[in-house]
Amino acid sequence: MMRLGLRNLLRSPARLLIVALLIGVPFFLLLVMQAIGQAAQQQTEVLKQNVNNTLQLRARGAMGHVNMVGNEDLLPQDALERVRQVEHVARVEPYLLAMTPTESTNFAMIVGVTPGDTKRLESHGEAGNPRILAGRDLTEADRGQQVAIVGQGFAKWAGIAPKDLDHATVTLDLQRTHPVIFALDRPPAALKIVGIYASGYVFGDMQLFLPIDTFREIYGVPAGISWLFVKADSAEHLPQLEQKLRALLGDVADIIAPTNAAEFQNTATRAVLRLTQAGAVLAAVLMVVVVFFVMLLVVRERAWEIGTFKALGASNRGILLGFLTEALALCAVGALLGTLLFRIWGGPLAQQAFGLGVAPFLPAQYKDTLIQALPLTADIGLATAGLLVLVDVVAALAGSAWGARQIVRLSPMEAIRHE
Repeated sequence: MMRLGLRNLLRSPARLLIVALLIGVPFFLLLVMQAIGQAAQQQTEVLKQNVNNTLQLRARGAMGHVNMVGNEDLLPQDALERVRQVEHVARVEPYLLAMTPTESTNFAMIVGVTPGDTKRLESHGEAGNPRILAGRDLTEADRGQQVAIVGQGFAKWAGIAPKDLDHATVTLDLQRTHPVIFALDRPPAALKIVGIYASGYVFGDMQLFLPIDTFREIYGVPAGISWLFVKADSAEHLPQLEQKLRALLGDVADIIAPTNAAEFQNTATRAVLRLTQAGAVLAAVLMVVVVFFVMLLVVRERAWEIGTFKALGASNRGILLGFLTEALALCAVGALLGTLLFRIWGGPLAQQAFGLGVAPFLPAQYKDTLIQALPLTADIGLATAGLLVLVDVVAALAGSAWGARQIVRLSPMEAIRHE
């Protein structure tokens, strides 16, 4: 009966193709939703590793921006070495910060970092390590060089497209002012833009990262640190490390324990997961509906055949086994087709699906930027493959349930008389 069920699958090639497409499209949708959800979870895990076990230090009572009105105080340079000597410190990353006017009353952040250090969103930890969209990241060879990478928002404001990276530059005019920015008596500096990144956060994409040595030269800051990010060797040691740092630098530094990964998880990640789960359920329901109508049609078409089997002594169990085998095989063909479509077009269409179906429900700061920062791929791991098999079986069984009921209730005499 199982072999018969598999052969029955090919009795109508045209119907097989149409039904496979009808089942394959929901499977494709399921894979897209799964990919978006997994990417959001991966982004959250990255943030937990780079943010939740990290303390931020800055000069007491100041933001530490070298040209911000009333907030230009910096941490002393020796704080860097003093912090490195503290127990449970795994990594120390110094930042230097400045602001530059853009349009109207808006501004962008200029951030000096050591190449290879984590690139964080100014005043928020969500950015983690932003994803490079075009060009390259800063490297050790860039130390002291007039190079920088910019967020996609900054690039758009500056009129820089990915194709322009071989000759794109940005000129920092330190004498321009703003309601919260004072001028510096320093010459303008031209920076070669070598990369464009996406942070996943609107304001995070309005930043420019350059080597910290280059920052010191341009802004005339031979010593001092705007922010110091201190990463603990484990999250468990973070409270103990915070106490030690307060005892060491409490008179000159404010110490902040970022919770931005949790905030990101509560806002963006949960919203994305809820919507992708809803999309996955919708896809599964569509599969069940397609299988329901197809198998119901099959039962009605083959009523005489079913009656004949019963008249010859075939059991309901055997006949049901054949029809369920056909339903499972039908779903499997649809799943393979959906997987093939996903491997070919999954990445681009997942971005469109995110923009149309997910982004409108996110907090405003993530609507237009998060998808670019997510590590979205068309790869299918073991967990996704297992989900496909499970959905295949559930859709086949649930969709065939009513048809199976009709088969059990059908008597040979009724089938033959009907025929």
